[in-house]
Amino acid sequence: MRSRFDKSKSERLRKNPKRGIGFEEVQEIFQHPYFEDCRSDNPEQFRAIGWVKGKLFLVIYEVREDEEGDYYHFVTLWKSTPRRKNFMKKTYNKPTADEIADMADKGENISRYFTNKGKMKYPTQRVNVDFTVEMLKELDEMAAELNISRQAVIKSYLQQALDQHKLAKSKAS
Repeated sequence: MRSRFDKSKSERLRKNPKRGIGFEEVQEIFQHPYFEDCRSDNPEQFRAIGWVKGKLFLVIYEVREDEEGDYYHFVTLWKSTPRRKNFMKKTYNKPTADEIADMADKGENISRYFTNKGKMKYPTQRVNVDFTVEMLKELDEMAAELNISRQAVIKSYLQQALDQHKLAKSKAS
């Protein structure tokens, strides 16, 4: 998956002794199995916890889309630390995503803003597929009609076909 981030913020994070890395390095998380959790309210943000240079790190990101398809927009990152034993949830007004990112940058515990019902994820593997011109034209027409990217059309229809195959196979046995 492609990623984007604020290069000046990445440099500030790298210079911070509590972080020690920037967004460039944290991309390593997605090259190995990692834990992903979704933020509990809008805007939808995710946190991924995984290994970078032999240490456990956490990155908060959003999935955004442009003309080339989906990409990860990195918001902030930090080294993972154990949860304090006396941690208690507080009554609070829900802060904005930017306020949560600022809190994380200050080293504050922001775990209460996430569902803690995440799952393990595995790296995306890029593949090349050859299509006929006619098939590409049809895919592009469908993408325009659905107002989504060509890649999203391919993924959703392929998943639907795999699900149907799995269902048919289970009924046959």
